[in-house]
Amino acid sequence: MSQFQVQFVLDQASGKYLAEMHNPDNGELLVRTEALYDSQAAAAMGVIEMFKNAILQFPRKDAKPRIRKAAPKKKAKKAAKKPARKASKKKAARLPKRGRRSRRRG
Repeated sequence: MSQFQVQFVLDQASGKYLAEMHNPDNGELLVRTEALYDSQAAAAMGVIEMFKNAILQFPRKDAKPRIRKAAPKKKAKKAAKKPARKASKKKAARLPKRGRRSRRRG
């Protein structure tokens, strides 16, 4: 059972042949080449060459599938800690100094 049908058509304007590939079930045009070929035989060889070039780009059956590795995740930078603010002079006078007992006892 054919997958496509190839027809060679003479282009009246240029006098050269072009190749058309059709779906054999419904006749739908799949691909058409430009009018490049001097004869039908040259057009047939051009279509064969086109398929050879396409097949040569396929990976071999025993080749391992190519898997793209994800880029390593970048660690987020930690935000720099802001230095503690000093208390105002009025507030500092009310608070006890560190390491000493406060004067006020309640």
